[in-house]
Amino acid sequence: MDRKLGYLFERFPAFTQTFCARELAELFRQGSTPPVYSIRRPCEPRPANIPLEHIPVYYLPDTNSLEFKIRTKLIAPRLKALWSGSGDTRDKGRFREAAYLGQKLKKAEVSHIHVHFAGLASRTAWWIKRLFGITYSFTGHANDIFCPKPDQRVGLGNLVHDASFVVVVSDFGANWLRRDFPDANHKIHRVYNGVDLSVFKPAASSGSPVRLLAVGRLIEKKGFAYLIEACRLLRYSGVTFVCQIVGEGPERSRLEELIHAYQLSDKVRLTGSLPQTDLVELLSQSSIFVFPAIRDSSGDTDNLPTVLIEAIASCLPIVATEVAGIPEIVRHNENGFLVREKDPAQLADAIRAMAGSEALLEQFGSASRRIAEEKFALASTVGHLKRLFAQYGLRV
Repeated sequence: MDRKLGYLFERFPAFTQTFCARELAELFRQGSTPPVYSIRRPCEPRPANIPLEHIPVYYLPDTNSLEFKIRTKLIAPRLKALWSGSGDTRDKGRFREAAYLGQKLKKAEVSHIHVHFAGLASRTAWWIKRLFGITYSFTGHANDIFCPKPDQRVGLGNLVHDASFVVVVSDFGANWLRRDFPDANHKIHRVYNGVDLSVFKPAASSGSPVRLLAVGRLIEKKGFAYLIEACRLLRYSGVTFVCQIVGEGPERSRLEELIHAYQLSDKVRLTGSLPQTDLVELLSQSSIFVFPAIRDSSGDTDNLPTVLIEAIASCLPIVATEVAGIPEIVRHNENGFLVREKDPAQLADAIRAMAGSEALLEQFGSASRRIAEEKFALASTVGHLKRLFAQYGLRV
């Protein structure tokens, strides 16, 4: 018998997690209407260009509210024993969320929940399974599977072991988990994130100056310091260009200092974060998309960056580093160039070679769109996910 599927998020919708919003919106467009639960309310603007208005979301009450405290203190003795028996008080918040939410799921006849990220919400799902027998699955993305926190009461190994199945957004990530958890190989599946290709406008890559675009949080693993260094080299080599880096984050001051030190203020601009509608326009006005991702000092790296999929959907040629799942989006010498990470000279050489050939820009741009249509069309990726749900007996 088919079991009823629900979705659980730590926070939904989230401005920086457009892939989650797109997945839900497309499921609803295709006629699937899983109930959606969110532990926390959004604290930032909703992602634009994604139809979410018709998707109801049930939010847990504030965990500091009187309602939440009263309800979770009235937990049945059986549940209390499951919590206190080990003497380990870590994860108390997740336990209380599970105790509160599990009753809601039972009432709604939800028998399985799917979660994004092996993080807070997945740990809550793990407790829900232990307390109420409601099974779960999760989609692993990047930091959550590459750099699991070692001090969690419920760690990545627990989440993988007790999940009905695990989705990962790239072959690289899936193989990473299969290597670490060989006993779970049979239930680890790759399903790409997709985008609505109709939203993105074809870029006109030719023209002068060459318009470089990079997008991402201003954090170490994005590698933007190496892009700024590459821009310094490009300037000295005589390439006429401008470069915009879209995003916000803790490395902003450091990057601004580099731009000033290299006297690149007329060439490189940090624009801050932009809403999706503005980003779609900026992609269409760019010549080359640059993604200089690295494996950072903690071992973290991007996996399958959504913004790279958006860039190829916009017919942009790509220069990117050969890190994690990026080669699944960028095919070297087909829709762009792949370079070594942390190598600004090679990055600059690749940009220079591409910028100097209008034929190459056009050829790579056309190939980008073709790859987007073949691998990352939202209707297809969500269709793949629905078939996986059905394979595990879930009603979608």
